Amino acid sequence: MIETAKTADFKELLKFENCVFKIKFENKVPKVYRFPESAALHGIHREDGKIAGGICILPGALIIGSEKLVTAGIGSVAVAKRLRGRGIMNELMLYAEKKSLEYGADVGFLSGYRFRYQRFGYVPAGVKYVFEVSDNLIARTKESEKLCFSPVVSAEDEEAVFALYSAQEVRFDRERERFSAVLKTWHSKAYLIKDERKNVCGYLIYKGDENAVSELVLENNAKARDVLVLFAREKGLKNLFVWCCDFQRSLLKELLGFGEHYRAEAAVSLKIFSYKNFIEKMLSLKARLGAVQSGSLVLRIGEETLKITVDGKNVTVIETQEKPELSFSRTEAVVALTRPECAVTENALFNAWTPLCPFSIFSVDTV
Repeated sequence: MIETAKTADFKELLKFENCVFKIKFENKVPKVYRFPESAALHGIHREDGKIAGGICILPGALIIGSEKLVTAGIGSVAVAKRLRGRGIMNELMLYAEKKSLEYGADVGFLSGYRFRYQRFGYVPAGVKYVFEVSDNLIARTKESEKLCFSPVVSAEDEEAVFALYSAQEVRFDRERERFSAVLKTWHSKAYLIKDERKNVCGYLIYKGDENAVSELVLENNAKARDVLVLFAREKGLKNLFVWCCDFQRSLLKELLGFGEHYRAEAAVSLKIFSYKNFIEKMLSLKARLGAVQSGSLVLRIGEETLKITVDGKNVTVIETQEKPELSFSRTEAVVALTRPECAVTENALFNAWTPLCPFSIFSVDTV
């Protein structure tokens, strides 16, 4: 039996999660574990009156212009070692799906081993690009302007970062009251970027354990090279990695212009609850970013048949009884729709549309 945790359970829950994972979640995921009321985001299993299993389901949304793709982030999946093999994890994941659907989630996402979560419908999906700023680039780039980097510590700093972040057309819905904690998630540290006149011109989030800038937002992406090189020099780094999403087209173009090496990685493990909403919103985003071939396609996913129509920038997805032109299982569809290396079928229109602007979640927005 899985029950919803209460605020009164918070200390016991945190102690249990820390013990199982041998980390301090209040430092790793402060956006959840520094707020006692976050206990209610958890399902728990009790054994002899004590918490012996837990899972976090964090509601959120990917904001795409005026639209929202509702998400459920899954994390902190834990079962006491002595009780493993009894099906408790299965019950926790079933509880997580039930709560996700209650939140109205279009998709659920998590980090974790594929062998553990694929049986629940979560498969590696989407893409993030990882670029290297090499030692040669750091050593040989001549400064074109003076920039300084200051840790985000004051309310004024935080407000500046929040304003820059909120101006992005595609972004995750970050609660203002927890924004400071969000910026510290997964041992991250946010820095304001200021020009030589001390005007704020952007911010970055640095993840020291991976030597990576996991998020970079600039008023002018043409400054990306100088920003990354100068940041690496200031921190005494021999090289530096920077992560970028497909929908950050302007930044992506700049990184391709000077990055020494790059690789594409699956962004998260994803389960799509509403294929209708997912396809409509992500294909609409792709159409807004560039030309998408017009046409109609009937697609069968599991037991659901959808008709997708693109007319210029307008995308509609409706349920239909028409004969499908392509068919996928629900997990096959996640991969086919979101992974660049997998979007090849015998249907030319599907190939032209996919991958949908690949789904991606920034590091600090994961659970």
